[in-house]
Amino acid sequence: MTTKYINIEQVGSVSFTINERSRRIRLSVKSDGEIVVSMPPTALYRDAIRFVESKTEWLIKQQTKIQAGLTLFAPESCFKTRFHQLTITKGNTDRVYNRVGNGVIQIFIPEKVNHEQPKVQEFIKKTLIDVMRWEAKIYLPKRLKELAEKHGFKYQDVSIKNTKTRWGSCSFTNNINLNLHLMRVPEHLIDYVLLHELTHTVEKNHGAKFWSLLEKNYPNARKADKEMNNFRTQTF
Repeated sequence: MTTKYINIEQVGSVSFTINERSRRIRLSVKSDGEIVVSMPPTALYRDAIRFVESKTEWLIKQQTKIQAGLTLFAPESCFKTRFHQLTITKGNTDRVYNRVGNGVIQIFIPEKVNHEQPKVQEFIKKTLIDVMRWEAKIYLPKRLKELAEKHGFKYQDVSIKNTKTRWGSCSFTNNINLNLHLMRVPEHLIDYVLLHELTHTVEKNHGAKFWSLLEKNYPNARKADKEMNNFRTQTF
């Protein structure tokens, strides 16, 4: 199967996959909001794009439903990153502020302020993104380098991004992009994503050769791939 990502106005990045088993162009929205198109080898990309554009209203409704189910942070929330744990405290303060250190992300909210207010939620989310970005820049490039050297892969550069639909990607020039949200995924699955992208430096599609090479370096890769479905790239 060959996958190509195309940006379409109003709905964003769309994944187009050529599947020999497909009889017609099919459209779906994954649990993380990613729009996926499966198309037979004989289909033209322009026809598939037109099909997606004709379903814009439906797609926006589906994405809105998913967005509505995103995390609402509260004092009882349990949220962990790679190196920190979130703690929300209401008390005698006149403003919302944070304090990060010693493995804790502390959010302080005035007693009389409703934590569900959009501005409060946005402050919490921004804090978490900032922390995960910092963690990711420290952890992911180093771990990627370790795995590449161990398994004999070479890549050009690595970037950390806050992407909505993908855990990682590898360009044709072997530049690797990694999602900062990997900082809330178990360690063994982080390694799976990193090796997945490193494998793409050799095999640019998800064909038999790709999976054979990935399984060689990461046994039970398909099981890990299914396990990744339990996590969403964007939960808030």
